[in-house]
Amino acid sequence: MMGQLCVKIAGRESGKKCVIVDRIDSNYVLIDGNVRRKKCNITHLEILNQKLDVKKGASTSEVHKAMEKAGIKVMKLKPKKEAKQRLRKQRKTNKNEGTAEKKEVKKKVKKNVSKK
Repeated sequence: MMGQLCVKIAGRESGKKCVIVDRIDSNYVLIDGNVRRKKCNITHLEILNQKLDVKKGASTSEVHKAMEKAGIKVMKLKPKKEAKQRLRKQRKTNKNEGTAEKKEVKKKVKKNVSKK
C-alpha cells in the first residue's frame, strides 16, 4: 500500500491527489503530496490504479519528485509565515524619580565652578 496514488474525497483538500507514505493502523494512513502531510482515514481516499516508487516514511520532497516523475503536476505549498516581532512598550518612569540626585550634582558643579 506504500506509494499508492489516491484522490482525497473528503475535507478541505478534496479532489487533490496524494500518496500514501505510511500505514498507521487498519483505518488510518499517512498521506503527502498535493495535500498537507497528515493522518487520514482510508474511507476519505479514493485509491487509484497507479503506484509510485516511494519508501515507507518518505519525506515531502521525495514524494514530490516521485509525483513529477509519474507526470503528475505538483502544487508547491507555501511555508508557514513567521510571526513578526512586536516592539515592546517601554515602561513610563516617574518624572520625579532621580531629580533629587540631579539637583545635588548641579549644586556640587556650581560650587566647584564658583571656587575657581
